[in-house]
Amino acid sequence: RPVSLRRVTAWSPPGIPGDTVARKAFDSAAPTDAAPAAIDPSAVTVRVTTDKAELRGAAAARALAFYTYPSDRSEFSIRSHRNMRIDAEWDAIADKINGKDVAFRDTRVACLVAALELERDGALPPGFAFDGKGLDPAALIPGDEKNGVPPRLILGTLDVNQGSKLPAEELAGTFPGPEDPVPPGTDTGEDGKGTNAGESTLAEEDSGSLVEGARPIRYRRAYLSNVCVLASARRLGLGKKLIEASFDVARAWGVEHMYVHVEAENVGAKRFYEAEGFVVVAEESEAFALSLSRPRRFLLSQPVVTRDVVEA
Repeated sequence: RPVSLRRVTAWSPPGIPGDTVARKAFDSAAPTDAAPAAIDPSAVTVRVTTDKAELRGAAAARALAFYTYPSDRSEFSIRSHRNMRIDAEWDAIADKINGKDVAFRDTRVACLVAALELERDGALPPGFAFDGKGLDPAALIPGDEKNGVPPRLILGTLDVNQGSKLPAEELAGTFPGPEDPVPPGTDTGEDGKGTNAGESTLAEEDSGSLVEGARPIRYRRAYLSNVCVLASARRLGLGKKLIEASFDVARAWGVEHMYVHVEAENVGAKRFYEAEGFVVVAEESEAFALSLSRPRRFLLSQPVVTRDVVEA
């Protein structure tokens, strides 16, 4: 059967047959029972990247983590579709970062990657293989011997989206509101410097969140999306490192509240975020989710400025 190129939000667990390729939109990858890989987590660095090769590695991680296939799909069909998804995700990341995605024109986006430095020969660590399932060659970033840059392997990624709401998501944060005071210690020096700069945004005007003299909501909220770690690199604390780094970005941008969407059926992801200090602030009804033909979602939130207090 031909592969469906339609992006859907319904998700089928690995091994469960289905008629379409499924993509878990704006959600964390499902947990795994696989044993942790034999790598040193301290050798993994998490950082914001705009490097083209690393963005493609992030795209590969997302294609591997979020898309599942019917059990009767051929290996050739899976690889062909995955390559198309990597290209599509790669283009999408770059367009969001550069402000070229029309849907994200009111949003400032940063892509973070968890990168493992390899030996000069690029040999993969134990537990990793380009088997077409857990790892794709696009996740391997070639080294640059001339400039002393070693090969890297992209193990995980996420996006930080600064804006009043996350495009394509019906659940949106409500705090802070336009009349809520800016918390002490918030750095507002980045206001107006990102791709979401401007006098006002359509999202703010539509929601009635414009108050004369108030700090624009698009600078005060942020959303996590596309959070994933390769299955072979989970249970090493890389998810926590990505979250911590995302709050560093949010804090530098002057974000006051961080939000994340989680599908109700993804219990492992919800527990992970709650362990990181997030709390559920809104949820969709079953009827509403059914009207959109996708699983219902929770919206979780956490203050940015006080996160260190929560961790302590």
